[in-house]
Amino acid sequence: MTLTQGPQIPTVQHQGGAIIARCAWQVLALVVICHAAPLAQTQAVAQDEKSGVVEGTIVYVANPQKPWRLGRYYIRNAKTGELAEAVVALSRRGLKNPDTARKPVSITVDQKDFQFVPETVAIRAGDQIKFLNSDNHPHNVKTSHPDHAFNFTMPVGSSHVETFKTGSGILQPYVIDCVFHSAMRAWVFVFDHPWFQVTGKDGRFRLQNVPAGEYRLDTVHSAGQLRARQSIVVVAGQTTTVVVKLDPSNR
Repeated sequence: MTLTQGPQIPTVQHQGGAIIARCAWQVLALVVICHAAPLAQTQAVAQDEKSGVVEGTIVYVANPQKPWRLGRYYIRNAKTGELAEAVVALSRRGLKNPDTARKPVSITVDQKDFQFVPETVAIRAGDQIKFLNSDNHPHNVKTSHPDHAFNFTMPVGSSHVETFKTGSGILQPYVIDCVFHSAMRAWVFVFDHPWFQVTGKDGRFRLQNVPAGEYRLDTVHSAGQLRARQSIVVVAGQTTTVVVKLDPSNR
């Protein structure tokens, strides 16, 4: 068999020859795939190297001189201090990233057992929040935010949808109250870019596909009136890991 005119399928008259011919083509196909794979991997790496990852843990450091009586609702392990419902976000000049092709997201915030659930949410500009009232008492959703104020009474079993069109960032959240029950409060953080997150019970966060460069990393826990700020550098193709410690002196 000659390859000068391209591979030719040999004519065989017995079963053994047919098996050999099929094996030859399988080997040839495998060689082609093996040579093509490194090219695909190289392209994937090149795309990843345009951005990096920022991940870490938010930890509460107790201060006996300034006890936080509500801390038990947000700290699962008092010894290690991983903090839930902390908001983490990146910022720098020119970070705004409007995505006109992105479909707005709708999330639900319930009023149940005389509290907002969840109490802290973070969304992008243009997203919606559907407020529910699952209690057997009337409630209310109200905010006096300078960008967008509203005040709606919610009878038992009712719902109300609100669109948050303007991103006000981590330093100016929408504070949601209930005029009938002053102890009820929620915080809605609205961003004009995708690099933010609310920590879970493990206190962890992970921000992916962050363009390489210098950033300010802000952390806020509204219920504890805690905040912290630090500078970080995101390196293309690498993960930047941080541990943010919050204590009463950060208030």
